[in-house]
Amino acid sequence: MPYVATCTFREPAKSYYMDPGDLELQAYTAVVGQTARGVELGKVKFKPREVPNDKIVQPLRSIMRIATDEDIEKDAQNRLWEQDALQVARDRIAYHGLLMKPIKVEVMHDHGKLFLYYESEERVDFRELLRDLSSRLDVRLQFQQVNPREAAKVLGGVGPCGQPLCCATFLTSMPPVTLKMAKEQGLALTPNKISGACGRLMCCLRYEVDFYRDQNARLPRPGSPVDSPEGPGHIVSVNIFSEMCVVQLGDGRQIQVTGETLRSLREERGPVRACSNHVKNGGSCGGSEGGGCASTKGGGSGGGCGKDGGCGCSSKKQPEMAVPAMASASEASATLAPATA
Repeated sequence: MPYVATCTFREPAKSYYMDPGDLELQAYTAVVGQTARGVELGKVKFKPREVPNDKIVQPLRSIMRIATDEDIEKDAQNRLWEQDALQVARDRIAYHGLLMKPIKVEVMHDHGKLFLYYESEERVDFRELLRDLSSRLDVRLQFQQVNPREAAKVLGGVGPCGQPLCCATFLTSMPPVTLKMAKEQGLALTPNKISGACGRLMCCLRYEVDFYRDQNARLPRPGSPVDSPEGPGHIVSVNIFSEMCVVQLGDGRQIQVTGETLRSLREERGPVRACSNHVKNGGSCGGSEGGGCASTKGGGSGGGCGKDGGCGCSSKKQPEMAVPAMASASEASATLAPATA
């Protein structure tokens, strides 16, 4: 297996496996290495070790040397030079009248290449700008268009939680985030509450959505009818962390029942079949399988207890009374006539 060291450079979230050669490296040692972008100054994230072949992305590049004091000083000078280069880029973009917003510039350690990141809503013809900046900065340039999420990743910053942005520290990819994820977690849909530094939905909305989906599937939803140890009722609120449900009974009382208890009652008695009116009044529509007692308020059309009972909406119809046929006129007169001696 290859013997490699894990190194990070200008992008902290991106790691490289690199051949240490004969160098003795420890974690956080500053090194100069050749990456896909060019020569960069970085640091060792994990000291050299053996890694399976299927984990290596070819070609395997080598660490050139351990960074010296001159390399550290040169890197600091490069950062100052990047600020001046960014201002020059802004001035020349305004001069050429291009609809693009420069975000950041990054120069390689040996000034072999300069990367300019920019935002634009449409395609930009920057060929004239490229020649202009190349002659003024005396460096090879590469323009890279980024979207708002990628711009936040390039610039970095601090999120609403007070921690460095996830995309700028450890996220190697940025999967899509939808508004449905915020709804499933019961978050307020206020834009400034669920938006990140990029103005889009926060990436962290994806972190716990699977837990919320599992809990929502295990627990009843607010407003749904349930059977509780003290009688039927409906769910008022649910705490998905403690799995404690607040159930309102027909007499107006509210009790707390665990989700496990509600699941056990459901398995034992089956699903609650009740009309919304009868549940609020304390009854339970059970149809012909042992319906609940009629509520204290009457409940529908007055269903009752028993195997054939239930509330008014599901009780069996009462048998119709037989109506006697009307008597004929002769029979009526014979009946009314007095008996003769």
